[in-house]
Amino acid sequence: MRPVAPASHSPMFLLHNTFLLVRIRLPPHHPLRLLHYSFSPNGHPPPHHPSTAPGPAPALPHAAELWIAKALASAALLRPHRIPAFRGLAPSPIAAAVAVRLAPSAAAALCIFSCLHSPPLSLPPCEHSYRHVISLLCRSGRHSDALKLFDQMMGQSGYFPDAGFFSFVAGSCTNAGLLDATATLLAKGAQFGCHIEPYACNKLVNSFIAHGRTQDAVALFENWIQEGLYSPDVWSFNIIIKGSCRVGNVQKALQLVERMDEFGCSPDTVTYNILVDGLCRVKEVNKGHEVLRRLQRDGVCMANVVTYTSVISGYCKVGRMEDAMAVYNDMLESGIKPNTVTYNVLINGYGKAGDIESASGMYQQLMLRRCPPDVVTFSSLIDGYRRCGQLDGAMRIWKDMVQYHIQPNVYTFSIMIHSLCKQNRSEEALGLLRELNMREDIAPGTFIYNPVIDILCKGGKVDEANLILLDMEDKGCHPDKYTYTILIIGHCMKGRISEAITLFHKMVETGCYPDDITVNSFISCVLKSGMPNEVDRIMLIASGHASSSQKVCSRQSQRLDMSIAV
Repeated sequence: MRPVAPASHSPMFLLHNTFLLVRIRLPPHHPLRLLHYSFSPNGHPPPHHPSTAPGPAPALPHAAELWIAKALASAALLRPHRIPAFRGLAPSPIAAAVAVRLAPSAAAALCIFSCLHSPPLSLPPCEHSYRHVISLLCRSGRHSDALKLFDQMMGQSGYFPDAGFFSFVAGSCTNAGLLDATATLLAKGAQFGCHIEPYACNKLVNSFIAHGRTQDAVALFENWIQEGLYSPDVWSFNIIIKGSCRVGNVQKALQLVERMDEFGCSPDTVTYNILVDGLCRVKEVNKGHEVLRRLQRDGVCMANVVTYTSVISGYCKVGRMEDAMAVYNDMLESGIKPNTVTYNVLINGYGKAGDIESASGMYQQLMLRRCPPDVVTFSSLIDGYRRCGQLDGAMRIWKDMVQYHIQPNVYTFSIMIHSLCKQNRSEEALGLLRELNMREDIAPGTFIYNPVIDILCKGGKVDEANLILLDMEDKGCHPDKYTYTILIIGHCMKGRISEAITLFHKMVETGCYPDDITVNSFISCVLKSGMPNEVDRIMLIASGHASSSQKVCSRQSQRLDMSIAV
C-alpha cells in the first residue's frame, strides 16, 4: 500500500516524506530537495536511489501531486526565490489549484496565485482557482483586488463566470457600498450575454435608494429594462416605486406601475400600499383614497390594514378627521382589524386638532380591541393634552406609561419638560430632567435643556442654570445659540454683567455667533452698566459675523416653540 502524506497543521504545509522524493526522482542537490530539507524535522537528506529503468520518470501518483501542491504553496509564501525549481517538474493545473486552496487566508491565496501564474513559472490558471481566490477576497473585504482579478479572469484568461458567481460578486460589492463598481460589473456581464439573477440587480437598486441616490437608481433601472439587460419582477418594481415615492416623485411611481404589464408583472397589495402611502405623503389624499376604492371595487388585490391606515394617516395630516373616521368605519365594515399604528394615527390626528375627547375615545377603542399601546400611543396622548392646556391629564397618561412598563422616549420627555416649564413648574421639570439623565439609552439635546435653563433664568436662579450648562457639557451636549442667549440675558437681568460678557465670548469662541436680538439686548444691558469699551468689542464681533449668524438655528427648538427670557 502506497503511503499518503498526512494532513499538516503547520503554516509551511511541507511534510517529511522521503518516499515521495524518491518516486519523484529528483537529483540529490535539486532545489526542491534543498527546500524539503530546510523544512524537514530531522534536517538530514534522504538517501537517493537512481532509477534503474531508462526513459522518462513515471507519472506522479496522486499523493505526490498533493505533495507538490504543498511545496508550491510553501515556496510561494516562504521561499519565492525557489519557485523556478518547479519548472522541471511541470506541475499540473490541478497541483496549482490545490496549492491555492491550501492558503490559510485571502492574502495568502492571492500571493500564491500571483506567484504560480506569473513568470518565471507562468502556470495557466484554471477557472476554479480564479473563483476560489475571488470568493476569499470578497469575504475578507478586499473588493478592489477581487474586481481586478475578476477582470483578469474574463480578459486575459477568457473564463466567463456563470450568473450565480456574477451575482455573488455583485452582491458582495453592493454590501461593501461599491455601488458604481457593481453597476459597471453587472453591465459588463449583460454585454457578454450573461443573464444576471434578478435578486442581484434588485439589491443594487435598493442600495442606491438607501444611500439617497434614488435618481441614479431610477435611471439605472430604466436603462437596464430598455436595453433588455434585466427582467424585472414584482419585487423589482416595488423597490423602485417605493424609492420614487420617498423622494416625492409620485408621477414617476404611477408611470412605473403602468409599465408593469409590459414585463408580465401585475401590481400586488404591496405595490398598492406603497403607492397609496406615497400619494398621501404628498397630500394627494383624494387620489390615494381613490386607489383604495378601486381595490375594494375590482377585487384584484385585497386591501389590508396597511392600505387603510395609510389613507387614514393622510387625512389626519391635513386635518380632515371626519374623512379619516369614514375610512376607519369602512375598514371595520370590511372585516379588517385596526392595529396599534391605526389607533396611534387617529389619536395623534385628534390631538393636533385639539379634540382631546375624541383622542381619548380612540385610546379606549384601542384598549377594548386589545391592541397593545406603545410609546407612540402615550406620546401622542400627552401631546394632545399639552395642546389643550390640560397638563394634569398629560401627567396622568405619563403615570399610565409606568403601569404598562413602557419607557418614554426623548420626544415624550421633551413634551413633558416643555409643558411643565410653560406652566412655571420648574421643580417638576428638573425632576424629569434628572430622570432623563439617568437613562443610558437617550442622549438629550439642547431642545431638552434650553427650556429648563430658560425657566431658571426667568426665576432669577442663574446659578442653577449655570449648573445645567455644566451638566450639558459633561454629557457631550454642546450649547447652541439659544442656550447662550438665554444665559447671557439671564445674567444681565441679575446685574451680573461680567459673567454675561464671559458667556458672550465663550459663545463666539465655540462658533455660536449671536443674532441681532441677542446683540441689541446685550448692548443695552452693558451700556446701562457703564462699560462702553465692551460695547465696542461686542459691536465689532457682531459686525464681523452677523450675516453668518442668521443661518444658525435649532430645528427642534423652533418646532417646540421654545420661549426665551428677554
